[in-house]
Amino acid sequence: MRSDLVVRLDGTDTGPLMETWRWLLPPTLRPWFATALGDLFLVGQDGQVWWLDVGSGQARAVERTPDEFQRLAADPEHADLWFGEALVDAIRASGLLLGPGECYSYRQLPMLGGEYAAPNFRTYDVTTHFRVWGPLHEQLKDLPEGAQVQFDVR
Repeated sequence: MRSDLVVRLDGTDTGPLMETWRWLLPPTLRPWFATALGDLFLVGQDGQVWWLDVGSGQARAVERTPDEFQRLAADPEHADLWFGEALVDAIRASGLLLGPGECYSYRQLPMLGGEYAAPNFRTYDVTTHFRVWGPLHEQLKDLPEGAQVQFDVR
């Protein structure tokens, strides 16, 4: 996998990053790394790799071990699904570059009509990114498809 598609979490206090997603994630999962597009890969005590897809607000197990995950991540189909190589390249080509500890974050969540396109992204530090979207997904999780949502920002 390309190193520019990964946001290393070394030195990051992942407690605050995780606390707003505990409603969705099993407590035994530990962050492994984030992606440039602001998703999170985690590893369970059993070694199983999980993917937190922030765009959809869903988490799922993807591989039984980190070694299996890395082998599959080298496959272009999985690399595009998990890391969005083409989208990251388009965002960078638009002039939006990441600093250390940053990821691309949605201006508008895809589940609320935001597009997987360069203009719908901005940069955030990884902790802020996960703390912003976790509570919103928790509030939206039980709404039926097509429900109208109105936000009151104070």
